[in-house]
Amino acid sequence: MKTIYYPLFLIFTFVFSVHGQTKILSFKFNHNAAGSPMELNKTIFTIQNGKKVKLTRAEFYLSNVSLFSNSQDSFNIADSYLLINANKPNAVHLVGSYPENFEFNKIKMFVGIDKDKNHADPNLYPASHPLGPKSPDMHWGWAAGYRFIALEGLVDNNNDGVPEQEFQIHSLGDDLLFRTLMDMSMSHHIENEGMSINLDYVKLFNNITMSGNLIQHGSGALNKNVLKNAANSGFIVPIIIASTENGTFDDIATIQQSNNSLSFKFGTSDQRSIEMSNIIGQVIYKSNNDVDYLNLDISNIVSGNYFISITTGNKTFTRQIFIQ
Repeated sequence: MKTIYYPLFLIFTFVFSVHGQTKILSFKFNHNAAGSPMELNKTIFTIQNGKKVKLTRAEFYLSNVSLFSNSQDSFNIADSYLLINANKPNAVHLVGSYPENFEFNKIKMFVGIDKDKNHADPNLYPASHPLGPKSPDMHWGWAAGYRFIALEGLVDNNNDGVPEQEFQIHSLGDDLLFRTLMDMSMSHHIENEGMSINLDYVKLFNNITMSGNLIQHGSGALNKNVLKNAANSGFIVPIIIASTENGTFDDIATIQQSNNSLSFKFGTSDQRSIEMSNIIGQVIYKSNNDVDYLNLDISNIVSGNYFISITTGNKTFTRQIFIQ
């Protein structure tokens, strides 16, 4: 496994490239908190119970990636180990190759490391490999294995709106390996332009009080709950941008954005549907029309990343926007 850093203009890609009879699968992760970009040591966000949190470290492993088709055929990508680090937000992670003719609509993987590799020596790998030696260290020792997730930061426990109490949640142990499934069947699948995978760090703290002893290294209840949230609470959500059809979004519509509105000018008078959704797939606007112009009021929409999809005939085009 290798981690490659691309220029900023490629930060929204999830790349499929073709080599002979196989394709190469790569992941790009967008680090967000409740729909807005999350930056370590800077972003303060509100978790489920209303407390304010600021992260100073956020790293986790994904492993054993498998692809599933509509017919439930599957393909396991060998040696698929990824270390995701919020301190490297522009990284593109090469997962591996799969057959060119394999059409998949679900991706299964695990948060953490499987038992066989979990207790291996990191020095068996180069430092560039996800399982190789890291600084800060992601390996706890031969017996305990790797840190499946390492979260560090501050939480506001004196209710003054400023995070002040330090926390460290390093979750590890074979029993904390949880499966996550990305359902891509409702997304617009594209081969040539790709997609992003969005992370929402707010979800990691679902049903967690963040009180008491917050220096937790191991496999205790807090450590286990964070990993369960990583796998099953909408922390990892696929977004696939663009269209399999010929043409571009600009052939269908142009968008002008102000603080309070989105204005659309359409290139044709065909019947079309317009849908606006947030990064976890919730539809917040939908309409069908054949007008030349459309104006949407966005004054009450929460700041964050959104996706505009326009469908006309059998073609769908999607564009990502950011609302302040």
